[in-house]
Amino acid sequence: MPIKNARGAFRAHLVPCVALAASIFASGCAVAGEEDDEPVGSTEQAASSPAASTFPATYARQWMTNLANCVKGDGISPPVAARAYTYGAIAIYESVVNGMPGYRSLGGQLNGLGALPKPNAGEAYDWPTVLAQTMSRVVAEGAYVFPLRVFYEFTTQSEAPIKELGPIQIAYRRMDGVPQDVIDRSIDYANALADALIPWMASDGYANARFKGWIPPKGEDKWVPTGFSDADKVANPAEPWFGKIVRPVVLRSPDECKPPHGPPAFSTDPSSTFYKAAKEVYEQDLHSTDETREIARFWADDPKSTATPAGHWVAIATKYVRSKNLAEAARGYTLSSLAHFDSFIAVWQSKYEYNVVRPETYIRRYISSDWRPFLGTPQFPSYVSGHSGVSGAAGVLATAAFGDGPVVDDTKVRRGFAPRSFANFTEAAKEAVVSRLYGGIHYPFDDDDGYDLGVCVGNKVLERVAFR
Repeated sequence: MPIKNARGAFRAHLVPCVALAASIFASGCAVAGEEDDEPVGSTEQAASSPAASTFPATYARQWMTNLANCVKGDGISPPVAARAYTYGAIAIYESVVNGMPGYRSLGGQLNGLGALPKPNAGEAYDWPTVLAQTMSRVVAEGAYVFPLRVFYEFTTQSEAPIKELGPIQIAYRRMDGVPQDVIDRSIDYANALADALIPWMASDGYANARFKGWIPPKGEDKWVPTGFSDADKVANPAEPWFGKIVRPVVLRSPDECKPPHGPPAFSTDPSSTFYKAAKEVYEQDLHSTDETREIARFWADDPKSTATPAGHWVAIATKYVRSKNLAEAARGYTLSSLAHFDSFIAVWQSKYEYNVVRPETYIRRYISSDWRPFLGTPQFPSYVSGHSGVSGAAGVLATAAFGDGPVVDDTKVRRGFAPRSFANFTEAAKEAVVSRLYGGIHYPFDDDDGYDLGVCVGNKVLERVAFR
């Protein structure tokens, strides 16, 4: 079967690569809404150094698509997934920014990231090759974005395709006529760039946070794992040190966007704010409709079965960059994804500072002993909502990246969901926020304060990071 190049013409002489290229997508490795047979090709030959804008967005899309599938396939937790998306987008941008006249490197703008290597003036480079080799080093080696693969030395089904993607993309560049000396020079530059990016990523503190022990605080107001009896037990929470140890990308500190007042005081008094919030969760569930349940399911984005909440927003970004060129895709992915990591750091800082009991536990203790939420309760504290935090940030930055026009989210059509339409990204983000109330797993104050936290993070990115 022939493969199409970027101009849409069939290339019969590329048949030897078909089996390898097909394997990238054969194991379900595509973000919802992404085509399974996306071709790789170019629109220019690199006789000098064509701008990144002369190449298709395909090169960047394939990396973010496969990154999302590794997140899904490996069952990576939401905060760690957000780390992967942000670092992946930064690596894509830095690999092609020197082919984007008028754009600035992020070196010197992000916490701990110094000036990055630059290509030699006057020499030709092929930006898709630089991207492919940089990403092969930064992402596919696995040591810094997917540390579990290193610590446990196992290989998942989703790992092989992303390891193959870089060599495939570079092979296509050779077939499109890029001279070998340009390929070699581009690979050398990519290696220098990766040598600078990898230590920066590795020094963010996550390796220390990952396995650090945590003793949960006790008290009737404190979080306990759900789905068990209320007897004392050892908690097994997700990433308890993520918000305290891990270095943000843009925020000055993990608590810079911390909600100013915190959660309402815990109380079992029916007249209290806390009790009324729990009762609202309970009543909402009792009076749920087909529409509210559809919204809860649409935005659930559970680990292991999806690419997580940040991955949902990456899929939306993929929809917007599909028809763009490589430069536009690099900027769009990076600007829209830059706060994914920091919003989860900020959310997780709040979660484990307050350790607020989940609605499921509270309602079963004090309102209705046989109640269960519509969605399964995640195994970490309630305040603030992670979905709300990342969605608040994503709404701000997706608007900055792609504009304030109408939004159609059709990223889950393959999973059986109808497209959902919104006036803009802010409205989409707010539906993601309320979905957690509809699912029965967050109090309204979790959602409201989480959203405000995320908006704060998104605005900090816009204030502190300049792309031009």
